[in-house]
Amino acid sequence: MSALLRKFAVAATMSVAAWAAQAAPTPVTITFTEAGAPMGVLDGDTFYQTYGIASFSQVVRFGADSRLPDDGFGIYNNGASGTVLFGEDMSSVSMTWAVSGSGVTFHAEAYDLNDILVGSFSSGGVGTSGLASFAAGNVRKIVFHDGGAQVAIDTLNFTRGGTVPEPVSLALVGVGLLAAGAARRRQQA
Repeated sequence: MSALLRKFAVAATMSVAAWAAQAAPTPVTITFTEAGAPMGVLDGDTFYQTYGIASFSQVVRFGADSRLPDDGFGIYNNGASGTVLFGEDMSSVSMTWAVSGSGVTFHAEAYDLNDILVGSFSSGGVGTSGLASFAAGNVRKIVFHDGGAQVAIDTLNFTRGGTVPEPVSLALVGVGLLAAGAARRRQQA
C-alpha cells in the first residue's frame, strides 16, 4: 500500500471517529442548585457555559421558593421575557415551569439558529406548575414570559450533540473512498 493511500486511510478513520463522537447525544439536566452557581442576575455570567448554555438575557437565578415544584431553585424573567441562549443546537428540550398564582399563564417559545420559531408552549392559565417540552432537534434559544408577569423555570433538560451529518458530507466521504479504491486498482495493474 502506498504511503499516500495509508495517509488517506488514517485520515478517513480519524474523520469517522470524530463524526461518531460528535453524533453521541449527551442528556443534560440543570436544576439551578449547581454548586458555585451565582444567585441574582445571570445576564453576562459564564457559569452555565460548561452545560451548553451560551448566555442568559433578562434572567435571575433564585432559590428557597416553595412554589417551585422540584427543589425550590430556578430562574425567572427579569423583564417582559427571559431568554436562554444555547451554544449549539439542542434537542429534547423540556422544562418544569411555575407561575406566581392561579390564572397566570406560562408561555415559552423555542427558536433555531436563524431565529425561526420551531416550537411553542402555553399553560393556558391552568395550574401553577407543569412540564413544557419541544420536539425540535435544532433549538438554539428559549424565550419564556407571561406578558410582563414573572414566571419561572425550575428544571431545564435538553440533549447536547446527536447531530446528523449532512448528506453532502457523507457523499464526499464516499467519493473519497471510491477514488482511493480506484487509485489502488490502478496501481496494482
